[in-house]
Amino acid sequence: MSTPEISSATSAGFATNPAFRALLTDASDATGEELDALLQGISSMELLVVLDPVGNPQALAVYHRLDTYAVEIEYLAVAPVLRRRGVAQALVNRVQELESAMVVARTDDDAIEFYRNSGFQCSDSAADPRWPRNHRFICVLPYLPLVSRPETDSSSVEWVNGSPEPMHIAVVEPLESWTRDFATLAGAITAALGTKALAIEHLGSTSVPGLGAKPVIDVVLTVEDPAAEADYVRDLATAGFTLRLREPRWYAHRLLIASEGSGHPTLNLHVFAPGCPETSRMRTYRDWLRRHPADRNEYARIKNAAAAQLNERGGGLVMDYNAAKEPFIRDLYAKIYAD
Repeated sequence: MSTPEISSATSAGFATNPAFRALLTDASDATGEELDALLQGISSMELLVVLDPVGNPQALAVYHRLDTYAVEIEYLAVAPVLRRRGVAQALVNRVQELESAMVVARTDDDAIEFYRNSGFQCSDSAADPRWPRNHRFICVLPYLPLVSRPETDSSSVEWVNGSPEPMHIAVVEPLESWTRDFATLAGAITAALGTKALAIEHLGSTSVPGLGAKPVIDVVLTVEDPAAEADYVRDLATAGFTLRLREPRWYAHRLLIASEGSGHPTLNLHVFAPGCPETSRMRTYRDWLRRHPADRNEYARIKNAAAAQLNERGGGLVMDYNAAKEPFIRDLYAKIYAD
């Protein structure tokens, strides 16, 4: 069965349309005055609709631009007559086609299987005050041109409290404690930020069972705007984390570490925005290594060789260690995205 035609529209044109209002109620639970306020709130957002023969909406997607890399679908709804015909998937695909961007959606248990089955990377998220008892998720649909050709601008690197010093690079056998360390760190971050922590992910080598690594837990924190440091850095500092690095022109990346004397496990706390291509890349890399032991073993060999070479010269910078791994990582990403 063919997918109905999707067209762009404006919400103002449907503000009093019963079918349109019913779809928005289905997507938001809003009725009456709350629905009127919602309509006002989405008036500046983009709207895609599927219309019946007399012009009544039977499906809709309301979305807006988050930043250079991502758009967010605020509301997605399909009338019962069109369900199970691929209409919701077609709406999502059209949003990505029109915007050439990562697509972000926030949802709960009722819709999470749709997003998982549609290729979104879904992570546990903070509760929404509107539905405090619902288990919430933040979901990201990768856009291949953005994840396969990442940003490389490192010209804006700003170290906080001095530049890094050369050091002995220790790659150790995998430890069962790394999973517990991540859980401890995630708990501390959640306690500090509450709903401002949109997602907290265990990525990097310590998140891959069976893979040796530097004993540093890589945690990726998603916040609404990494550049708005006042929204989260002070709270994290109080909880024992110290800002170490800013990269304004590389996905607005911020890096924090455990403060001296905090008692936290050693970590790199990376901060990115929703839909950041780098978060998607790191997650894809982690999941691939978990499923492909041959690539995992080869990566372990590369890591050990890079560390040994630097240590033979008396140690080096972590960025030198990362640079030595880069050809393998680049080739593996090419293999992953070709697959």
